[in-house]
Amino acid sequence: MYDRRETGFWKLILAFEKEGFGELKRFREMDWYRRTLVILLLIMMVGFSIVYITTLHRWGFNYIDTILVKNEANGSVTYSGKVHGKETVFTVTGNTVNLTVAGKDEGTYTYVEDPSVILESMKNVEGVKGIVIYKDGKEFFTATNESNVILHTDEEHVIILSVTKTGTAEGNNPAYPTAQTIFMLVHGPELTHHGYGECWLIGLFLSVLTIIAMLFADEIFDFCMMLVIKDYSSSEPTGLELATRYAYWTIAVVAIIAIYVIGLAL
Repeated sequence: MYDRRETGFWKLILAFEKEGFGELKRFREMDWYRRTLVILLLIMMVGFSIVYITTLHRWGFNYIDTILVKNEANGSVTYSGKVHGKETVFTVTGNTVNLTVAGKDEGTYTYVEDPSVILESMKNVEGVKGIVIYKDGKEFFTATNESNVILHTDEEHVIILSVTKTGTAEGNNPAYPTAQTIFMLVHGPELTHHGYGECWLIGLFLSVLTIIAMLFADEIFDFCMMLVIKDYSSSEPTGLELATRYAYWTIAVVAIIAIYVIGLAL
């Protein structure tokens, strides 16, 4: 009678179950704590890789620390995403910007260049533009523009507002964009993404090193002893050495988690 266990494949499986192979055998012979750390590192390598790849490929307009993804259709440009849990959409058509938050229309902003609002002291300066922004037909903002800096003036103050910074909203409420945000949207904001890819790569590199250090702990110890004593083959790690190893491995795993998380927050 044919016995499938006699085939080469099943012999290989049975041999593995009995002896294990290479680093897999090393893993099976580890204590539960080291195996837990190795499994945790492997899971983090896969999980954070998926998160980083998704995050780094999500380009858009940074609005209140949220990436609003850009889409173009029917002559309009939309920037959409969830801000504080509310679906927020800017629709830019020419010099108008419409804002909806959680499905509610929060107004239409119109950007107009009006020479009549230029300050008397700046009318003869080359490149100066007068800017007026209307919200639903009512004046929302009046300014003079020069070299990417808006100078907002009233009877007593001149306020400098850089338009190269991240778009913000008053009181962190997505329904109340600033004039700076409208200006950037009309002129095409610089697209960016969250996440710092270098932290991801550093995390992967340190994860691999830590796994190797746990798999070959005794070999690394022997190598270090070989550099300082002659008869290193008979040397054995002390209890302090073993405790130090576990402390280092634990600290390394915590540090790797911190690097992954910090990289996503940047």
